[in-house]
Amino acid sequence: MKNGKSNVVPFPRLKERLLERGLESISQKEYKEAAALLRQARRLDHDDGEIGTAYMIALYEAGDYEGAKEQGRQMLREGNGDYFEILDLFLMILVQLGEHEEISSTLRALLEEKEAPPDKLDHYEKLLAFSEKRMQMPKPEREPEHTGRKLFETGDQEEQILRVSHLVHENIRPYLDEIRAYIRDPDKHPFIQTLLLNVLKEQGITDEFEVQKLGKAGAVNPAHLLPIFETQLYNLLITRLSRDVEQKNPTLFAQIKTVLDRHFFLLYPFEPEPEDPALWTAAYYSMGLKLFGQEAYFDKIAMYYSVEPDTLLEAVRYLESLEEISLPNL
Repeated sequence: MKNGKSNVVPFPRLKERLLERGLESISQKEYKEAAALLRQARRLDHDDGEIGTAYMIALYEAGDYEGAKEQGRQMLREGNGDYFEILDLFLMILVQLGEHEEISSTLRALLEEKEAPPDKLDHYEKLLAFSEKRMQMPKPEREPEHTGRKLFETGDQEEQILRVSHLVHENIRPYLDEIRAYIRDPDKHPFIQTLLLNVLKEQGITDEFEVQKLGKAGAVNPAHLLPIFETQLYNLLITRLSRDVEQKNPTLFAQIKTVLDRHFFLLYPFEPEPEDPALWTAAYYSMGLKLFGQEAYFDKIAMYYSVEPDTLLEAVRYLESLEEISLPNL
């Protein structure tokens, strides 16, 4: 030790290696290990937004909602990382924790400063309205687990989504008959059916369930389902679209990915058929260009991906039919 300075020299690229290993652990769903690795990386560089964001995600996925919330709050306060990416994660955690007062104060400050991007404004306003509505409702006394109360006592979709979000922290076995009936009813909202399947998966339910939604039907074991955004087809589409679109037009890619994520969430546990990555890459690319008023490239896309124009047109029409499904307002 000389002049009060340490002689310890960190390993070359230690921060980068910890980040890489942390991200790899997240991809393998080893969230506690990811959090430990990313915590070390964050100690080496507290201001690295990518590390901070990954750490926040790892904490959330590991079930440490309070830790993830505090990490998000700190990053927002210090201005680290992509502000609105962090904000969206932070708000999602607050919804999970039912902390509507903080959601309200956070969004009110943002909207009063008129800093929200135009494409997020509607979502933030709806979330603010939802949270303020929840704040006005009397807080129920804590009930013993499953008192005979039905899971879906109301047809209001906002109430149903809130009820399902609370199931993560409850023993859901007393509700399995209701859940089974809901997800096999083709007239129920596919968004809420997916939420229920995720809860079943998170709680490791190994019973077999029949699922009917969006013209598809099949039996699934929730515990054996892959997460929505980790299926082979989804990853192939994202990889190809990133390669073919993102480098040329990041804005177009972001738009396409938003649509693709929404469709895969609605369809889960099913996916677009046939399972043809080239066809669906072409279809989402074509749909994205159509949203930007560039339909003239349709034939070139069909040729590039070696798909028949008529088949591609049919696939795009199918994606447009998914877009017509209105999502619940949150």
